[in-house]
Amino acid sequence: MVDKYPVELQEPNPEEPIKGSVQGDLGATLTPEEDKRILRRIDLYIIWGIVLMLMATAFNSGSLIAVRFFLGATEAAIAPGLGIVVSMWYKRSEQPFRHGIWFQGITIAGIFGGLLAYGIGHVESIAPWKAVFLIFGAITIAWSFVLFYLLPDTPTNARWLSEEDRTKAIIRVQENMTGIKNNEWKMYQFIEALLDIKCWALVLMQLTCSIPNGGVSNFGSIIIEGFGFSTLNTLLVQIITYVIQGALVHLSTAGCSWFENSRTYWMVFNMALSIAGAGMARQISTDRVWARFIGYCLANAFSVNFPLTLAMSTGNIGGFTKKTTVNAMIFIGYCAGNIIGPHLFFDDEAPSYPSGFLAMLICFGVAFVIPIALRFYLIWENRRRDRLGLVDDNSFENLDATFLDKTDKELLHFRYVY
Repeated sequence: MVDKYPVELQEPNPEEPIKGSVQGDLGATLTPEEDKRILRRIDLYIIWGIVLMLMATAFNSGSLIAVRFFLGATEAAIAPGLGIVVSMWYKRSEQPFRHGIWFQGITIAGIFGGLLAYGIGHVESIAPWKAVFLIFGAITIAWSFVLFYLLPDTPTNARWLSEEDRTKAIIRVQENMTGIKNNEWKMYQFIEALLDIKCWALVLMQLTCSIPNGGVSNFGSIIIEGFGFSTLNTLLVQIITYVIQGALVHLSTAGCSWFENSRTYWMVFNMALSIAGAGMARQISTDRVWARFIGYCLANAFSVNFPLTLAMSTGNIGGFTKKTTVNAMIFIGYCAGNIIGPHLFFDDEAPSYPSGFLAMLICFGVAFVIPIALRFYLIWENRRRDRLGLVDDNSFENLDATFLDKTDKELLHFRYVY
């Protein structure tokens, strides 16, 4: 954010982390299934832009929290919805890179947003923090009209495809066997998701990555400024963190699509970078400003596992109700982690936050082990199905599986990607 909120909008320090996590808390209360019903009634993207602009009308801390509450409600649908869109349109081998493409929007926004924020920081006609919300809210509303035309509900009603091409779009993903869309809520799929160990592994993976994210999101600027940069220069050097993040997103998601069953390898690679980076930022001498900053940049590699976790979900979960339930579970883990994270960074330790970085290292260690364990489990499950002779190369049955809305456990010839 450009500069700080004015005094009347700021909360006492003990409440600051809670203010920062209101949006995430609400995100946990709106499941993708609820988002889907809302999206059928209103263009949530437009509402998101309007609420974003309304942030500029906040006049005290209470009004700020209230508007952020609704901002979280509107934003909650975006990432889960994009995950469903990717699973509808792309083969499992293509999905990691496609998840990476939309996730790059975060890195691009960070790069250009930092430049824009630097410029807005010199605006005097309006409070800079208000200008940020007004500008990005207006851009969001404008882009919503583009999405209204270009982003169909399913391939079957894409207005820019012919009837023949719509059929081809469905046939090309029949090998996924994860379904397209089904508006019927199936309780047994919901229960199956809650009892599936691989689903909880993905939730735990997201939780352990989101705890550090909660700290970095709320205290990242303070940490970087504590390295020795001025307030405005902090906005500029933060661009470097997004450039490195973008490069790692491209490398990891493209690698997953190019090399078969390498997703968990890339997840482990990113966590190894985060462990090394957090250790550098915490332990290197304070006079080594750029060395500590590079360590901080590497520590943010954990964020790259967000699209990879979604790719593991969309590629391995069959049944629309189960898929939306697992998405909800993952994002509850995301929100819970972002709520917990800020509370591990103590005010009296600013700006180095040694306890916060120690907590990050512990989370990174757990997140390093989970993909390895998940990989062995999925390999074991595939081999178990192979031993039972549960192999089916019948494309017609695969096409039936696409429309029958069966779960991955019901389709015994389903094989997991890892």
